[in-house]
Amino acid sequence: MALEFYPVKVSHIKRLTDAAVAISFDIPEELKQVFAYLPGQYITIRLNINGQTVNRAYSLCSSPHSDNSLTIGVKQTEHGLVSTYINKHLQVGATVELMPPNGNFKVDINSNAITSYVLIAGGSGITPLLSITKSVLQQQYDAKILLIYGNRDTSSIMFFKDLELLKDTYSDRFTLIDILEYTDGDNKGILSLELLSTLLTDSFLSSCHYYLCGPQQVMNNAEAVLHAQNIESSYIHREYFTAPISQSNEQVSSIEPTDFTIHVKLYGKEYDIEVESQDSILEAGIKNNIDPPYACQIAACCTCRAKLRSGKVHMESREALTDDEIEEGYILTCQAHPLTSDVFVDYDG
Repeated sequence: MALEFYPVKVSHIKRLTDAAVAISFDIPEELKQVFAYLPGQYITIRLNINGQTVNRAYSLCSSPHSDNSLTIGVKQTEHGLVSTYINKHLQVGATVELMPPNGNFKVDINSNAITSYVLIAGGSGITPLLSITKSVLQQQYDAKILLIYGNRDTSSIMFFKDLELLKDTYSDRFTLIDILEYTDGDNKGILSLELLSTLLTDSFLSSCHYYLCGPQQVMNNAEAVLHAQNIESSYIHREYFTAPISQSNEQVSSIEPTDFTIHVKLYGKEYDIEVESQDSILEAGIKNNIDPPYACQIAACCTCRAKLRSGKVHMESREALTDDEIEEGYILTCQAHPLTSDVFVDYDG
């Protein structure tokens, strides 16, 4: 079935920096299984702000192995409606709607034979990587982690105390390299190609997995360095918080916008909805009031994922989907536009 929202209470709010907080939620006992998650995954929160209903995806910073609460980290962004509301107005005891955890950026500790990890984060990109770090260090006793974390200065480091505690507790297995743009210390700089080339030179790098989360340029730089060292793409995992910049595609410009009526299955019901030429399948579902699941609407998450049972669609981006999911017929409905009249989209698939 498609993912649904559940009412949940805010149990704790912790100020991390002047512009970031950690929000914990009290998950009722009967929903614990529904909200089970793997390190690195995200949840979708639905809020009503000034009469406007908005959905946003936020990565979990908590670990399913060491933390009792479900916790997200939220950094306030300029003109960010939801991040500003969460940082300035959300209160302990408030009831919000949450969609269960989701996402392909994850580590399955119980079935993982990996013993070395390199994590590269910029700014709020530390959020899912903190979940992975805590989980791996506690559950995989022989695993080693190198975390390279870029920020403006010390005051902007999210989870500063948590990371310092992990560094002290697991000093033999956890190496933290803070890179600060504004500092008088040795670690001054930004995560450029040149700097990452000097940091990613260890002999174990070819046998480990890489998890990248942060500004797109940082991830692009890291990938370029790793590919130059012949690291296979299957060992590199990325998580976008903003829309990935698309590469030019000549095929896109040749598509003629057309209105189509398509068939949709959602929450056990079936609908015929009209998709106007300028709309994605998700936008059409929202206009037709069938309440389709969604969060980012920029291909950075996979909340709006559905299976294409028949017909053809064009996706402007497929970033959050794996190659296997594409092969199995899954699409991101926020990016998908119908190309034929026999399109059948199954959210419950």
